[in-house]
Amino acid sequence: MTRWPLLARMDVRRERIITPVTVVLFVAIGLSTGATIAAMEGDPAQAISLRVAAGTNAAFKFLLGNVPQSESLAALTSWRAGLFMIAALGVCAAMTVVRLTRKEEEAGRTELVLAGAVGSVAPVVAAVSVAIGFVLVTSAAMAATLLIAPGGDFVSLLAVFAQYASTGVAAVGLALVAAEVFPNSSIANRAASGVVMAGYVLRGVADTVDGLGWLRWTSPIGWAEEIAPFDKNNFWPALASVGMLAVGLAVAAAVRRRRDLGGGLVADRAGRATAPGLRSTFALAWRLDRSTIASWAIGIASYGVIVGIVTNQVEALAGTNQTVTDFLKSAGTNGTLTQIFLSTMTAFLVVASVGAGVSLLTRWRSEETSGRMEMLLANPVSRSRYFAAQTTMIGVAVLVALIAAPAAIVLGAGLSGVGWATSAQTAFGVAAASIPAVAATMMLAVACFAYRGRLAVVGWPLLLASWLLGPFGTMLGLPQWVRDISPFTHVPMIPLQPVTVLPLLVPAVVAAVFGLLAWRWWNRRDLG
Repeated sequence: MTRWPLLARMDVRRERIITPVTVVLFVAIGLSTGATIAAMEGDPAQAISLRVAAGTNAAFKFLLGNVPQSESLAALTSWRAGLFMIAALGVCAAMTVVRLTRKEEEAGRTELVLAGAVGSVAPVVAAVSVAIGFVLVTSAAMAATLLIAPGGDFVSLLAVFAQYASTGVAAVGLALVAAEVFPNSSIANRAASGVVMAGYVLRGVADTVDGLGWLRWTSPIGWAEEIAPFDKNNFWPALASVGMLAVGLAVAAAVRRRRDLGGGLVADRAGRATAPGLRSTFALAWRLDRSTIASWAIGIASYGVIVGIVTNQVEALAGTNQTVTDFLKSAGTNGTLTQIFLSTMTAFLVVASVGAGVSLLTRWRSEETSGRMEMLLANPVSRSRYFAAQTTMIGVAVLVALIAAPAAIVLGAGLSGVGWATSAQTAFGVAAASIPAVAATMMLAVACFAYRGRLAVVGWPLLLASWLLGPFGTMLGLPQWVRDISPFTHVPMIPLQPVTVLPLLVPAVVAAVFGLLAWRWWNRRDLG
């Protein structure tokens, strides 16, 4: 581990932009949620109504978990901003580790570092220290935001901190192993993030389906829920996450000492000696990106099937609760609880489809930094044609994910007996109405990258912001003017809400403008 503190300082410098921005985004969401709940102090009936509605609404339980037994507003705030934000922190921590380990290795910087008087596992230890620092700072900040709402005792706030911190360190352990096992950063990111989000989904199933409570014990998200702030305040489940970090460190260190630099336990398959099918820029882009497109489609479809199956439990969970009925009317829709649940969950997966495009955007950046793109452009390949090929693949990735999400939800809902026609109308309607918003978000990320290559990573904060300000904004209690920043806030929930031209036309025009700017900036800036 020689010189790992020096490498840690280097990693802090590399993270000086994206990590503070991420922390600020988390804190802003926490403060906004706390302020909204604190406003209920003068209207106890409103807080009681929300608590009762949330306790019987399957969508709330699937996304946020069970409401704490404590009647304090701080407990309600913790629940409102809880498990999804905890899962988001886990994903961000995993991506930080992969970015500081496997990504550095791909760029060739790790090889240069190890050529000096540096221990073989020092880069791993440095990356872990920086990632854990990010997790602890964010966890402490999220716990501190609960001070806005009344009723936050010290032990419960410490339990909230333990929820965030334990999930974050468990994700660090998962990412360490993924970075050593898989051959590149893209696959490692998807693997580690996929495990974290799979745990979030399994926890949601455990909270909404009777008899499946044991699923909470299969993932760090479930362990975090078992800590139960403002209720049991049980810190023991956090030890399982710390154990996962320790195992990840041990496995990563053992593998790193034995594998070749730049390789992984799962090696890339050898290609054919000739490639007659790669005679165009588009064919090459498809060959490079097809596995990423397929993995995102499969991942989103897997979650979609689970969501569809859970839909069958929604009406039974709600029963004839008048509070739930009043809550649904306040949401501005006249549909059934099943339709609202389907539209809400489809909206979540639709926003997630942006991640498929962002993954290809970061790969585009890798092609640039590795020098492979420069070699390609040295041939009779224009920048415009290369730009068209890459943006087309990004569009294909997002479109495939957009189709996979509602198709999987309809499959799960249909098999569970909800009704094929009803679920298809809702799921595909929401997905179709979201296309302009998805295009605007994605083209903004492309424009940032085209303006300056280092801004390729901006796509991930944009995805998180779209998720939190869009479909998740209502559940977090964000002010309407904050939610209006996201184009997903204005997507009509077909068929529950009428379709108007403006919410579809404006993001489409914005996407076209960003696309033109991206093409112009790409053709003008220096590579690298």
